[in-house]
Amino acid sequence: MANLLNESQIFETWAPIVENKTGIKDSYKLRWLSKYCHFHSLNESFGQSYAQVGIPPAGNLGGLQGNVSTPGTNLGVYGSQGSGDKFPALLPLAIQVAARTIGFDIVNVIPMSGPTGVLTYLDYIYAGGNTNTNDLPLVIKLATATSFGTTATVGQAYSIGTSGAELDLAFIGLSRIDGQPLFKVTSNLTQTTLTIATASAGGLYVGSVSAGGTAVGGTITPALVKALEDHIQGFAGAGDNNTNNFVGPYTDGTDDMGAMKRGVGESTYYNEMGLQAYTKFIEAKTFQVAASVTTEQIQDLNKQYGIDVVSMVENALVNEVSQSINKNILSKGFALGWLNNSRMTTSEGVTLNFALDPGVTASGTATFLGADGNQYTVKVNPFSNFAGIGNVAMENQYTVQRRILSKVLAAGNVVAQRGRRGPANFIVTNLQLASAIQDNAQFTAAPLTNTVNQANGSLYPVGTIAGMTLYVDPNMQYSDTRILVGRKGADEEPGLKFMPYMMAESIQTIAEGTMSPKIAVKSRYALVEAGQLPETQYYTMYVNLGQISII
Repeated sequence: MANLLNESQIFETWAPIVENKTGIKDSYKLRWLSKYCHFHSLNESFGQSYAQVGIPPAGNLGGLQGNVSTPGTNLGVYGSQGSGDKFPALLPLAIQVAARTIGFDIVNVIPMSGPTGVLTYLDYIYAGGNTNTNDLPLVIKLATATSFGTTATVGQAYSIGTSGAELDLAFIGLSRIDGQPLFKVTSNLTQTTLTIATASAGGLYVGSVSAGGTAVGGTITPALVKALEDHIQGFAGAGDNNTNNFVGPYTDGTDDMGAMKRGVGESTYYNEMGLQAYTKFIEAKTFQVAASVTTEQIQDLNKQYGIDVVSMVENALVNEVSQSINKNILSKGFALGWLNNSRMTTSEGVTLNFALDPGVTASGTATFLGADGNQYTVKVNPFSNFAGIGNVAMENQYTVQRRILSKVLAAGNVVAQRGRRGPANFIVTNLQLASAIQDNAQFTAAPLTNTVNQANGSLYPVGTIAGMTLYVDPNMQYSDTRILVGRKGADEEPGLKFMPYMMAESIQTIAEGTMSPKIAVKSRYALVEAGQLPETQYYTMYVNLGQISII
C-alpha cells in the first residue's frame, strides 16, 4: 500500500504543520504522522470545509477551534475552512496518545488507511522437494521430542521410519534459532512406502529417529530449512569431490569448508533453493472508554473555578487509552525477547540471566510468558564471584552494579548476531535497575561508553549505553528486574509493527433525558509481529537480586 502513495509529497504537505504544532523534530515520527494525517484527511475534508453538522470529526477536541461558525448549525463549535483549522481537526488526541507512551519509541509505526490490511514478507529456504510428499528436499529440519545436542556429531548417520521403509539421514547440526536438528537426506531408495507427513497422522509422521539402532526421538515434524537463519555449508559445494559433511549453522574448526574442484563442479547438478511468500491478514483491534458529566458540573466548575470539565474528562480518557496501548506494546516486546532467550538456551545452552547476590551459588530458574502465549522456564546463572581471584577482595557495590552494563552490552550483541539485521538500539527496564545504572554511569575502572543522565527524574529516556537508548517502564514494579534489549529497525525489517487506523478518536453525544454530554475515546490499531522470526530482534533477561540491595 505504501508503494502506491507519493510519500514525498505527503511529507512536504504535512510535516511542516505537524512540526509547527507539536515541536516534533524526529524525521521518523514526522513521516508516520504525516501519512496518518493524509489518510484521515481523505475522510475528514467535507467539500474542503471542516465545519461539520453532527458529531465532531475524528480527533476533534470538541471545543472552540478557530473562527466561530454559525450558531445552531453544530452540536459543537468548530473552525471554518482554512489551513489553520486542518491540524486541530485531525490530530490533537493522536498526538497526546503518542506523547504519553514510550512504546512508540521502540516499535515501527505504519499507519493503515482502513480497518484491515495485508502484510507480505518473504523467506528463502533450501528446496528441491516437499516435506509432505515422497519427493524430499535435500535438507530437512525435524521437530523431535529429544535433544540431539549432547551426543550427535556432524555427519552421524540416522534413519527415520520403520523396517523396510527407512529414510537415511546425516546429522548437519542444530538450528541456530530453536535448537532443532538439521539433517541431510542421504538415501531415498526405500521411500516408495513412506511419506514423511501423512494426512492420517494430522500432518505428522509418527515414528522414531534412530542412530545405530537406538531410538532418540518420538513424534517427527519435518520442515524446510530457512537459509538466512540456518546457513548450511556444503549445500553450494562440499569439498573437492562434493562428498564432505554438510555443516551448519555454526563452525567449530573441525570440518573442511572447501569448494568443489572444477571437474566435479562441471558434472554436478545445482542444488536448489526456493522462495516462499507469506501473507498476514491484519485487522485493527479496539481500545475504548467513555465518561459522562452533568450540565451542572460543567456550569459550576467553569464559572466558579475556571475549570474546563470536558477537556479534563477527555484528558483522563486519553490517558486511559494511552496506558493501555503502552502496556500492550511493551508486554509484547518483553514476551518476544523472552522467547528468544529460551530458544537461545535450547540451541546454544547459553542464557544471559544472572544473579547479583553472592549468596546465590546454584543455578535457578525464571518463568515468563513468551510471544506465542506459552510459559517458558529458563535457567538463571548463579553469581560469579571474582573476589577470591589472587586472594584480592575486589567486590563492592559499584562492581556488582557494573555487571548490569556488561550483560546489557552482551544482549545487544546477541540481537545483532541472531537477528542479523543490525545492532540493538534500545533498552527498557524498571526503576530499580535504571537507578543502579545511573549510579554507575561514571564508573571508570572498566568504562563503558554511555550518556546516562544522573539528574533526578531523567527517566524517559535515561540516556544511551553503548549506542542503545535506555527507557524506564513506569508500569514495572520496583522488584520486577527484567531487562528488554531490542532493535527498532526499518519498516520492512522483522519485528513489532504498530499499525494505527484510528490512533484516538473522540466522540461526544448528548443524553436525551438530561442533556448532559457523554464523551468517548476510541483507538483502533493492529500490533503485528511482522516478518520471519521477529523474536530475534529482541532479548529479555532476568536479574536475580536475591537478598541484596544494589542501590
